[in-house]
Amino acid sequence: MSKATVKLQIPLDKTLRDQVEKHARKMGFSSVQDFTRVMYSTVIRENLRLSLTPEPEEYLSPQAEARYKRQLADLPRQLKTGEAKSFDNVEDFLADLKSL
Repeated sequence: MSKATVKLQIPLDKTLRDQVEKHARKMGFSSVQDFTRVMYSTVIRENLRLSLTPEPEEYLSPQAEARYKRQLADLPRQLKTGEAKSFDNVEDFLADLKSL
């Protein structure tokens, strides 16, 4: 890092600043400034991917996650044996979903 430093002042609503500080501390940063420095240096190294997609409000239950994990693990066998369903068009796929 260069020995020359500059101060960056960013006007923020106090509520937003407090929320950022709480989030930064939960992530292990000592301050908002520390968090911001890491964010900037990560962006410069092109190692940061930003997503504007909100977090899901609903999550799968642990039981559902386990069920889907088992189904995914079994998929290669089903594809090999021909047990996996396949569809030639959307209408057939939707009809199959309705039959469940």
